[in-house]
Amino acid sequence: MKERHVLRLVQLILLLALARYFWLACYVHPYADDFSYAVAGMRSALGTRLVHEYTSWNGRYFSNILLLRGPLTLGLDQGLWLYRIAAIGLVLFTWLAAHRAVRALLPLATRALCATVALLFVLLFLHVMPDVSEGFYWYTGAMTYQLPNALSLLLVANWVRALRTPDRPPSIGWYIVQVALIVMIAGCNEVHMAFLVLAALASLLFVRKHHPALLRPASRLLVVSLLCAVVVVMAPGNSTRGAHFPLRHDVLRTLGYSVAQTARFAGNALVSLPVLLLSFTFIRIRREAIRRGIMGQFHAPIDKWVALALPFAFLFVAMVVTYWPTGLLGQHRTVNMALFYFIPGWFFALAVWDQTFFAPRGRMSEGGFVSSWYWAVFFVCMCFILHGRDLELSGELCDGTMVHYDEAMDERYRVIAQAASDGSTADIVLPAVQWPSCLDILPLDPSPDHWMNRSMADYFGNAQLNIIAPPPPAPSE
Repeated sequence: MKERHVLRLVQLILLLALARYFWLACYVHPYADDFSYAVAGMRSALGTRLVHEYTSWNGRYFSNILLLRGPLTLGLDQGLWLYRIAAIGLVLFTWLAAHRAVRALLPLATRALCATVALLFVLLFLHVMPDVSEGFYWYTGAMTYQLPNALSLLLVANWVRALRTPDRPPSIGWYIVQVALIVMIAGCNEVHMAFLVLAALASLLFVRKHHPALLRPASRLLVVSLLCAVVVVMAPGNSTRGAHFPLRHDVLRTLGYSVAQTARFAGNALVSLPVLLLSFTFIRIRREAIRRGIMGQFHAPIDKWVALALPFAFLFVAMVVTYWPTGLLGQHRTVNMALFYFIPGWFFALAVWDQTFFAPRGRMSEGGFVSSWYWAVFFVCMCFILHGRDLELSGELCDGTMVHYDEAMDERYRVIAQAASDGSTADIVLPAVQWPSCLDILPLDPSPDHWMNRSMADYFGNAQLNIIAPPPPAPSE
């Protein structure tokens, strides 16, 4: 089979793999903070509630707007389908943002090739992330962590374009876009805020050495990043929220667990079959791209050890920013976010090592399995349908599991809405739900006094309603 035919087959498989994630979005349901933020948004003026959040809970001035004016504030009938459209839109937006970044990095590549590389990246990320629910299908987590991921790709793309014309000062429009992106990204969560400051400082040091004409734009954007960081860090609500975590601000615990979790999640990502296959063939792909004029060599000298440390630094910083104020990991959305940068950082490190170490020594020469790089990419694409959680996703979409989950949740809504409408004071025992294994969903608690149960009762109009959920099934051995 000719190479172009394999490439078309790869593109078809990638599109089919992505379509499953759009299909999955048609069955997802809100949970946990989705309901509490919806209640707060429906009952409070936006400005008043934002001030309350800033002074009593956290400094996430941008993502809080999206949460307090989320789809569920329109009511469940209209809000649920908008909730699902938001998940589809975020997956699509991530792809489009990745495409823009790839176009900036590979200006000589065709649009079709850039779209394929961007799609490969998105599906690789979906495959390795430990919790796809908190990544895209839980609105509260998705808007707080995944949206700034996608926005950061636009920030990088604009910077790359500026670096390609360093003698021409950036336009006013460029500044407006970059400042707007920084303000939005920093205002979503503390980890992205920290990443932004570190990235802005690294950009300043880089242009100072290699593109001094861009020193002023880099300095200005660093100032903007620092100002946004001050707004987030100095929020009075941070101390209130931190009081819920007695293990916070422990230096040894923070460093120890950050190192351990970095090793854990980096190892899980690197031994996953798609990453492993692409890692073995990436150097061959890069050399072929250089030969065809699609990609160039690095002109600025890059230390290979610094490049290798970069992807692990993303995970480590994310862990530190998580463990220092809380003392625990608690959830995987910050890991999802760090892996979003770990993946391109890993392949960037491979490219640097090839240019500075492997190629000069004649290592990894062409031949054998590696020479058929397009077949390796084909096998990677098949993993996105028939391996790991992706296999579970394919199976549960086809065997009716997601349909049954959707129907069971609709029945729960009907029971709660009826009881709330009747003004019932009796305990409401909800029907059992068969939870899908391809999503990690935080179920309601068996106790009606749990905050999630109370939030859901409040959302349906009767905060005193005692909602009792069956205990989730024990994990299978």
